[in-house]
Amino acid sequence: MEEAHKPEPDYQKGFNEGYTIAKHLPELAEQLAKATAENLRGNGFQEGRNQFLSEKAKERYPSWLTGERTSKGENEPTKTMDKDKDIEPER
Repeated sequence: MEEAHKPEPDYQKGFNEGYTIAKHLPELAEQLAKATAENLRGNGFQEGRNQFLSEKAKERYPSWLTGERTSKGENEPTKTMDKDKDIEPER
């Protein structure tokens, strides 16, 4: 059985920092993403920030666009045999 790929600790730390800082201080995260060096931690930071931004953008999509549809028939109106019963007949 194959082992699951486990990211390097520096990359993972940078990813978590990028995600968290983008969540709480987005302006700072943008500046840090531009300034980070090309190393594992810097790449992780940039990808963590990008992950947060993509998740935030997906929250704005309507449910029918994200694929999180409700089960069929849940939002459909019910059809009844006596749907016109309470309406007065035309004269």
